[in-house]
Amino acid sequence: MIHDLNDDVLAYAEAHSTAEWAILKGLRRSTWQHVLTPQMLSDPIQGRFLANISRMLKPQSILELGTYTGYSTICLAAGLQPEGSIDTIEPNDELNGIQDEFWEAAGLLTAIRRHNGEALKVLPELSGPYDLVWIDADKARTEQYFEESLSRLRIGGWILVDNVLWWGKVLDDCKEQDPIAAILERLTTKLASDSRVRTTLLPLRDGILMIEKIS
Repeated sequence: MIHDLNDDVLAYAEAHSTAEWAILKGLRRSTWQHVLTPQMLSDPIQGRFLANISRMLKPQSILELGTYTGYSTICLAAGLQPEGSIDTIEPNDELNGIQDEFWEAAGLLTAIRRHNGEALKVLPELSGPYDLVWIDADKARTEQYFEESLSRLRIGGWILVDNVLWWGKVLDDCKEQDPIAAILERLTTKLASDSRVRTTLLPLRDGILMIEKIS
């Protein structure tokens, strides 16, 4: 299934929402100009969603798995409290330059702790507790990322997992043909009845799973 990122509904939603921040617009443009897979970037609606969640939670500590060019990092920082911090993990250090350029412009360099490396190797060095976690990393390891994040999340904190619809391939007529879809479907099914959490799967862009830690 091919997802049309320029579909009419998305365009309508963007047109009827507050405009994308200028710094994010600049980062989007730079990503499309300099990075080989710019379609991995969060779209403006998803970015606003992350910023809204952050403003509502007012987190002191945020964990991000999958920094990419730093767009979602800026969005997640929208509600970050004074002296708060973001630990963000990204294996591709070739993206550091574009991240630094726009994080500095956003006044966030001192609040962000970047960790270049594979998430499962970096996470043992981080203890939390975190108020908010954003997972947008290697999809095959999503369940491992969730468990590692949950153990570092405070009770009442939230984990957001991106791409859980996998462009519709999680549906019954597709998932057996796609191993990543099968992994994501098993995870969302399991968490729906997991007593440690409450979940809501939002059909926003490619699907975002909202997970609240309750025990």
